[in-house]
Amino acid sequence: MGRSLRISKSICLTQFIENLYRLFMKTPKRFVPTLTELRALSAVSRHKSVSAAAEELNVSQPTVSYHIKRLEERWETKLFRTQGRSLVQTEFAQDLLHDVYAINESIDKLSQRLNEKGAQKPLSISTSSSFASIFLVPRIEQFRRRYPQTPIRVNVANRFVDFSEDQIDIAIRLLTKPAQTMSLTEPNMVIPLPNETMRIVCSPQYLDELKQQTGDFKTDPTSILGHAKIIDEDGTFYWSKFLSIYAPRFTDESRADLSYNNADLVLQSAIAGQGIAIVRELYVADAISKGELVEPFTATIPCERMFQFVLPETRMQSAVGLAFIDWLGKEIQAAKLRT
Repeated sequence: MGRSLRISKSICLTQFIENLYRLFMKTPKRFVPTLTELRALSAVSRHKSVSAAAEELNVSQPTVSYHIKRLEERWETKLFRTQGRSLVQTEFAQDLLHDVYAINESIDKLSQRLNEKGAQKPLSISTSSSFASIFLVPRIEQFRRRYPQTPIRVNVANRFVDFSEDQIDIAIRLLTKPAQTMSLTEPNMVIPLPNETMRIVCSPQYLDELKQQTGDFKTDPTSILGHAKIIDEDGTFYWSKFLSIYAPRFTDESRADLSYNNADLVLQSAIAGQGIAIVRELYVADAISKGELVEPFTATIPCERMFQFVLPETRMQSAVGLAFIDWLGKEIQAAKLRT
């Protein structure tokens, strides 16, 4: 009798476990709406309009409609009904809205706290010494006024950097234009000035001296360069390329009266009236606008390399970092000289 009772209880327990397993298998996984879907639900509820909700969320109307439809399908109920030109929440939606508003508010507060903490993290920029001293440093105060809470660290290096080891957020480098964008002429976020040119420049005072030496002055490269001192940057070929195009009869193309291994020094030497230099337009733009440099003739040659933003592949860029890229890109574009 006792053994029979124990067997009966064992069978009942086994059946219970099997029934529970079947019930669990038939029950669908718990649906957890996304934050985007909850924001859509909140916006439509407040504005009573899909179009107004889309405008607030900065998305298209079909996108908002899709999120609402997906919620309705997963919850198997209607969330809104039409009343004239407005959308009114159903009783089911009204029961949810208090919690939905609370979730969105909590997320907004959390995002604000994270942004405030992120704003205190330094923004680390890596670039060459010439770009930093000639172009970035004179302008960077404009950006600091927009983000006064963000410390900025400028790391000067001509080599490629290890973003993680050097703790760099954004690198600005002179690189050859990528093969797939060789025909690019319009600026974009990565290459803000794809068609930069090299300019022949000298100080106004030095040009006056050349005019006195040449007598019958003509804006011809051959006649001018025969009397001028040539300032060159070591390791570059821009002078020889320029002369082969515009002054093929100039026989002294290998001569350089002054040579520097840094574009900043070449620029300062030209401003000081020490000769004629060939410098990229981004570097001479400010000096020309201030009247410190002039162009004795308008002939130019295209730059072989161009400034490009290089970003880490394994790390998302912060809001301040993206703002810096946008700001500096516009500054670079604004510095382009008229041809």
